[in-house]
Amino acid sequence: MNAEPPSVRAREMKAGYQVLAADFHVHSFPGDGVLPPWDLAVEARRRHLDAIALTNHNAMYSWRLTQWLSPITQRPAGALLIPGEELTSVGFHLAVVGITRTVPWRQPAAAVAAQVHAQGGVAIAAHPGRQSWPFLSDADILALDGIEVAHPMILRRAEVREDLLAFSERAKAVHPSIATIGSTDFHQVAPMGMGRTYLLVKAATQAAILDAIRAGRTVACDGLGRAYGPADLVEMVKDDCRRDATSPPDGQTTADRLGTWLIWLGAVALVLFGPER
Repeated sequence: MNAEPPSVRAREMKAGYQVLAADFHVHSFPGDGVLPPWDLAVEARRRHLDAIALTNHNAMYSWRLTQWLSPITQRPAGALLIPGEELTSVGFHLAVVGITRTVPWRQPAAAVAAQVHAQGGVAIAAHPGRQSWPFLSDADILALDGIEVAHPMILRRAEVREDLLAFSERAKAVHPSIATIGSTDFHQVAPMGMGRTYLLVKAATQAAILDAIRAGRTVACDGLGRAYGPADLVEMVKDDCRRDATSPPDGQTTADRLGTWLIWLGAVALVLFGPER
């Protein structure tokens, strides 16, 4: 007998907007991830996400496969799937969301963003660590729509969190309305939603989600329930952030919980003792 479909987590309206939770940096199969998009959609809903973006490195094969197989793979209980790619260039990565064709990577970030905008999409600086800073000029930042601030790496390395926050401060000084984004960069280990973005939207559609990013109506949330973004928006959704970060997935089993604990114990062991040489 099939299990009950994952429930949709109800959220209050905020300032006349509907609140959605999304992960805009998810890798999938075929490509850089281990799960096909239709399974990711159901798993995302289990983890209280309303939408995810498929962002394989410089490729969109999994999105095209999903479109071809949609009559037999569509899951009504799943989260909204948004097409995109992780544009991987020399010195920087961008999560580009809402496009249907890949963008050439051998060009500056501002040029990439212009081509993404021409397709109706948005461009987000992905995990902009210190090594990426020389490749992201003020002109590039002005062209971008968002920056990742919450990423699972910040839970393992304090310097990564400091780097992302420092870049966020620089970006806000140059581009005050740039959207604050939380993502997972899911491949196979860190569960979707460990970094997530809350959006204030006019409707639960791809177009409305992209509009919210362009307008900066977003809050990033990390795996410890800490919220980042404009103070007024953080105040609106901080309880959602804390609740979703600390709640188990819907329909979680004893085996799921055991697996989660084993993953965390393994991560702690790597931090304390390092990999075997």
